[in-house]
Amino acid sequence: MNKYTIITAIAIIVIVIPVLYGFWNIYSIEQIQIRTADEKFSYFDMANYERIKLCNPNPFFVTFNGLRIEALYREDVKGTFAIGQQTLEPESSQILEVKFSSDSYSESQYLFMHMDGQFAGEVPMRIDPTEMILKTTYDTRIIGVIPYQITVTHSGFDFTQMMNEDSLCENND
Repeated sequence: MNKYTIITAIAIIVIVIPVLYGFWNIYSIEQIQIRTADEKFSYFDMANYERIKLCNPNPFFVTFNGLRIEALYREDVKGTFAIGQQTLEPESSQILEVKFSSDSYSESQYLFMHMDGQFAGEVPMRIDPTEMILKTTYDTRIIGVIPYQITVTHSGFDFTQMMNEDSLCENND
């Protein structure tokens, strides 16, 4: 083998590994599971105590630059939960602090209390629960440079059900 073949092979490896890592990270982010940090999920508690549990069921580390969960009611953002850059260990879960922000804190609290009560069947329906949507957006980078976002949309009820499910990491913790 001549030296140019060796140099070419090394250059290809140096280029391919970061690209594969970037795409693997995107796949892994899509597998992350968001769950409640408490026994039972409550929008009101999530806004006040500002904690969620993230589970990484993958056998590799997962890194993202940010996570944002927007609570919308009738297409109007009522509050945003945000987490900064994180690296999740393989096959484990972490309880993370989120920052909650809202233009009208009292309005978002009222909405969250009603949704919690309605989804639990404890209060009569006064606010249409089908109008509540949650958008979860993960920010990451491909090859550490190219910004990439993954957005998942849930209804308020589906988000509540998802938060109360067991994660794949429960057996590993």
